[in-house]
Amino acid sequence: MEKSLILSVSVQTGCYRHIQISENATLYELHEEILDSFDFCDDHMHAFFMTNRAWDNDGEYICPDGDLDWALEFSDMVKLSDFHLSKGSKFLYIFDFGDEWRFQIKVLRVIDEPIKVSTVLRSVGQISQYGDDDDDEDF
Repeated sequence: MEKSLILSVSVQTGCYRHIQISENATLYELHEEILDSFDFCDDHMHAFFMTNRAWDNDGEYICPDGDLDWALEFSDMVKLSDFHLSKGSKFLYIFDFGDEWRFQIKVLRVIDEPIKVSTVLRSVGQISQYGDDDDDEDF
């Protein structure tokens, strides 16, 4: 039976989203949902670290974009179900290797029912990908 996952995706203190997503979604689809839920532009590379350790080659899944012949696995080639996630499982998502936005992901629940479209169930806090433009000074 197809299942869905409720994930807590947090970045910085007090800023998180609870996302319900199909276990048959790829990591790339989760990447898209995370960026959408935080209002980020998809203009940089990303990686998932299923070991929950940043830059750990064991369990690293990189974006399929660009010239990454060193990458072992790509995020569009694996599904969440491939990892047999359970309540309490944690993994890391890093977006924009320059600014290195780190998103901690934790499985809150595994539900025995499918979901066709990912849904943001809860949204707490706001962050800005590029900061406030109002703070820029003209010289």
